[in-house]
Amino acid sequence: MSKNYPVIGNTRVRDAWRKNPKTAPQCVAPGCECKATHRVDVEVNWFRGDDEVGNACPLHKNDAAAVLQGIEARRSAIEAQRAQQMEGQ
Repeated sequence: MSKNYPVIGNTRVRDAWRKNPKTAPQCVAPGCECKATHRVDVEVNWFRGDDEVGNACPLHKNDAAAVLQGIEARRSAIEAQRAQQMEGQ
Protein backbone atom coordinates (compact mmCIF):
# COMPACT_ATOMS: atom_id res chain seq x y z
CA MET A 1 0.00 0.00 0.00
CA SER A 2 1.47 3.35 -1.00
CA LYS A 3 1.23 6.62 0.90
CA ASN A 4 0.06 9.90 -0.52
CA TYR A 5 2.55 12.64 0.27
CA PRO A 6 2.90 15.05 2.09
CA VAL A 7 2.17 13.19 5.35
CA ILE A 8 2.61 14.14 9.00
CA GLY A 9 5.42 11.94 10.25
CA ASN A 10 5.86 12.89 13.89
CA THR A 11 4.31 15.52 16.12
CA ARG A 12 6.03 16.51 19.34
CA VAL A 13 4.55 18.79 21.99
CA ARG A 14 6.97 21.48 23.10
CA ASP A 15 6.25 21.92 26.80
CA ALA A 16 8.39 25.06 27.03
CA TRP A 17 6.23 26.75 24.39
CA ARG A 18 3.02 25.62 26.05
CA LYS A 19 4.11 26.82 29.50
CA ASN A 20 5.50 30.15 28.28
CA PRO A 21 3.68 31.20 25.09
CA LYS A 22 5.54 34.54 24.95
CA THR A 23 8.67 32.73 23.79
CA ALA A 24 6.85 30.41 21.38
CA PRO A 25 7.27 30.97 17.63
CA GLN A 26 4.32 31.63 15.38
CA CYS A 27 2.57 28.77 13.59
CA VAL A 28 3.94 28.33 10.05
CA ALA A 29 0.53 27.73 8.45
CA PRO A 30 -0.35 30.58 6.08
CA GLY A 31 -2.70 33.11 7.66
CA CYS A 32 -2.48 31.62 11.16
CA GLU A 33 -1.64 34.10 13.91
CA CYS A 34 -1.55 31.52 16.75
CA LYS A 35 1.51 30.60 18.75
CA ALA A 36 3.04 27.20 18.02
CA THR A 37 2.90 24.46 20.63
CA HIS A 38 4.05 21.52 18.47
CA ARG A 39 7.10 20.65 16.38
CA VAL A 40 5.86 18.78 13.29
CA ASP A 41 7.80 16.54 10.87
CA VAL A 42 6.30 16.53 7.37
CA GLU A 43 7.32 13.64 5.11
CA VAL A 44 7.44 14.90 1.51
CA ASN A 45 8.49 11.60 -0.08
CA TRP A 46 9.67 8.14 0.94
CA PHE A 47 13.37 9.05 0.97
CA ARG A 48 14.90 9.35 4.39
CA GLY A 49 16.24 12.81 5.13
CA ASP A 50 13.88 14.72 2.84
CA ASP A 51 11.49 15.53 5.68
CA GLU A 52 10.62 19.13 6.53
CA VAL A 53 10.22 20.39 10.10
CA GLY A 54 7.93 23.20 11.13
CA ASN A 55 6.18 24.69 14.15
CA ALA A 56 2.42 24.39 14.36
CA CYS A 57 -0.47 25.33 16.60
CA PRO A 58 -2.94 22.67 17.85
CA LEU A 59 -5.30 23.52 14.98
CA HIS A 60 -2.71 22.87 12.23
CA LYS A 61 -0.61 20.11 13.81
CA ASN A 62 -2.33 17.46 11.64
CA ASP A 63 -2.57 19.50 8.42
CA ALA A 64 0.46 18.45 6.39
CA ALA A 65 -0.37 20.59 3.36
CA ALA A 66 -0.73 23.83 5.36
CA VAL A 67 2.45 23.25 7.38
CA LEU A 68 4.45 22.38 4.25
CA GLN A 69 3.11 25.42 2.41
CA GLY A 70 4.16 27.65 5.32
CA ILE A 71 7.63 26.08 5.48
CA GLU A 72 8.16 26.63 1.75
CA ALA A 73 6.88 30.23 1.92
CA ARG A 74 9.23 31.02 4.80
CA ARG A 75 12.15 29.41 2.97
CA SER A 76 11.52 31.42 -0.21
CA ALA A 77 11.23 34.65 1.82
CA ILE A 78 14.57 33.96 3.52
CA GLU A 79 16.23 33.19 0.17
CA ALA A 80 14.87 36.43 -1.31
CA GLN A 81 16.16 38.39 1.68
CA ARG A 82 19.61 36.82 1.32
CA ALA A 83 19.65 37.65 -2.39
CA GLN A 84 18.87 41.29 -1.62
CA GLN A 85 21.66 41.41 0.94
CA MET A 86 24.12 39.94 -1.55
CA GLU A 87 23.16 42.56 -4.16
CA GLY A 88 23.69 45.34 -1.61
CA GLN A 89 27.27 44.28 -0.84
